[in-house]
Order: sequence, then C-alpha cells, then structure tokens
Amino acid sequence: MIPIAGPDRVCYHPRPQQPVQFAQGAPTMARRRSRPGNGFGVMSLGLLTLVAIGWLGWRGGWWPVDVAPAATNPALSDTPLEESRRAAELDTQVVLPNQFEPPITPPLPVPRVVAGSESSFPTATAANWRPTGSRPTEQQLATVASSPVQPAGKPRIEPVTAGLDPAGPRTLAEIDTLIANGDLVVAHKALSWIYFQQPAERSKISERIERTAGAVFFSPRPHILPAHTIQPGDSLAAIAPRYKIGWQYLAALNHVSPRKIRSGQTLKVVRGPFRVIVDLSEFSLVVRTRSEYVRRFEIGIGRDHSTPLGRFRVLRKVPDPQYTDPDGRVIPAAVPENPLGRFWIDLGEGYGIHGTNQPESVGRAESRGCLRLRNDDIRLLYGMLVTGCEVVIHR
Repeated sequence: MIPIAGPDRVCYHPRPQQPVQFAQGAPTMARRRSRPGNGFGVMSLGLLTLVAIGWLGWRGGWWPVDVAPAATNPALSDTPLEESRRAAELDTQVVLPNQFEPPITPPLPVPRVVAGSESSFPTATAANWRPTGSRPTEQQLATVASSPVQPAGKPRIEPVTAGLDPAGPRTLAEIDTLIANGDLVVAHKALSWIYFQQPAERSKISERIERTAGAVFFSPRPHILPAHTIQPGDSLAAIAPRYKIGWQYLAALNHVSPRKIRSGQTLKVVRGPFRVIVDLSEFSLVVRTRSEYVRRFEIGIGRDHSTPLGRFRVLRKVPDPQYTDPDGRVIPAAVPENPLGRFWIDLGEGYGIHGTNQPESVGRAESRGCLRLRNDDIRLLYGMLVTGCEVVIHR
C-alpha cells in the first residue's frame, strides 16, 4: 500500500500491479512452447534432404528413365489387351501434323507399265550397265528423261538423285571390296543406286543389298548419323518423332527395351520418314529412304485389280483392329478369325496395309483391295512407319 497525505488524514492507496513477474515468466513459457516447433523443423529439413538427393539422382542418371510406368503385375501387363493399349498410347505421340493428302483414284483403264516401256524407274540395258571394268561414261550415266505429261492417276516415282557418291556409281568388284573392308555404308549407297536406277540388275545384287541394308538399317552398328545421347526425362516415344521414325523400330534397331534406357546412353538413329513403293505386278512392297533401299516385303493384293493406284499417306496406325465383314458381322480384335491380323495401317477410303490369318494368300490377288503382309512382316513395317509417310502404289 502506498500512503497518501491529505489535508486532515493519511489514507492508503493499493499498490499498482507490477508487470515484472509476468516479464520474468514469459521467457519460460516461450521456451516450453518452442520445443514442438524445433522437431517439426528437423523433420522438414530431413524431407528436403531426401528430395534433393532424389532430384540429384534423377539428373545424374542414377534412376532408370522409363517410357511407361513399370509393370507391377507381369501376368496382367503381358496380356494382348494390355500390350495393345500401351502401343496405342505410344502411337498417339508419334504424329506428323499437317502431312495428310487425299488418295488419288485413277480413271480406268490405267495403262500397265511393262518392261521396255515408259516407267517410273529408269530402264537399264546392256549398254549402260557395266558390272566390271572402267567406270561408265557420262552419256551412259545420264538420267532417263521422264515424260513431260503424266497420265492422270499414274504416280511418278522419282529416281535417286541425291546422296550419291560424288565419284559416281561403282562396279560390283569395287562394291565387293568395300564390303570386305567393312565400309558397308558406302557399299549400300552404291547398291541402292543400282537397285533404283538399273532395276534389270536387281537379281545380281539382291544378296549383297540385303546384307548391307541389314547392317545399315537393322543393326546397332555402323552409325550413319551422329549417335543420339539420351537426356534425363527422355523416352523412345519422345525421341523417335525427332527423326520421323516409329519408337518400336528405334527400340529394335538398338536392341533395347523401351523401359530400360538410361540418361547418357547412346542410340543409333536414322533419318525418316520412310517411303513405301508398292509394285502390284511384282507383289512387292519396298521401303526406302530418299536415296537408299531399306527392305522388301512380299504382299497379297486385291483380286480383279481392286487395289487402288496412286499416291497416299499413312493416316493412322491401329494395333489389334476390329473387323466388320460385308454382311455386317463384327469380328473382335486379336482373335484367330480376324482377317486383319494384329496391325492396321490406314491409307483412307477403306483401304490399308494389314496382317492376315491366311498367310498362304500372300503373293496372290485374293483380297478386297487392301495389301496383306505376313504377320511378322506387318509387325516390322508397322513399327517403321509413322503417320504421314508416303505410300505409292503402281502397276
């Protein structure tokens, strides 16, 4: 109490409350409340450390780079339905936009191209083919002039004019020397020149060109372009469109699984897109680049000249297609009764390239107009082509 003096008395006033005790107690209470906060900070720091380690591992290529989530149930992931779903999802990423052209329906009758007549390919004679000896003269190497007027509906297949050896075509003896020395890339270019410029000589070089094509386009070595180095976050489905090829073909070319690629790994790549030349008179489908032979497949064609002639584009690719026959009966996908097989390459207007459940029909004219391949062949072709690839059909 505090005494207060008045005029005639002394009174006492209550002493005001002092905040000293509260000030002294405040730090103690603050210290007690800060203990849970310190534990949370340690936990946050640990989580941040784990995240940083994971990020550094991903950037450094310590973790595998997957094209799709890893299979958690192999029994289910290996079923045809799951395989077709995964293939369809990946195919949607391999698209060349604004590359479509409507098919050309030629007027009937279409003149048949026979040996010795005007053809899409330059003809070869004994005068301009010299398998041994000195090089041909410039006159013998002159490109056969094409007709200035192309009949309606008759596709023109351009002869090889780019990517040739500056020294000109080589003799078979020179090509054999190149092959023996392991220079398969140059040897294949020379053989491709003969294949497209001198078709009469194809039988003489068939064994050689299949060997060199297998090394150049279906083997991890030798490289024909600088190797592609996989970057963090890459997948085959993302890499393949940069070169305009299918991711399935890229995987087969390098003998790798799309789920087991790593950052820093190198891949052999080739420049696409591939072109397809179909010769109905020979029941053949030839895959080529701009200047080089890639692969030849035997095909089945339409009966009664029902396969259309012209220049087409691959409009879409469908794994495990469903089939509806002319009577409206629906045959589900991936069953032995389905005449389309496991793959459909759509050319438009109801025509396409597909597999078959009748392999004996390949090499014959028995389809309703589509092109049939054996099932192993259509699987390979399906992986090579992408949406927008050119397909030329001629007779």
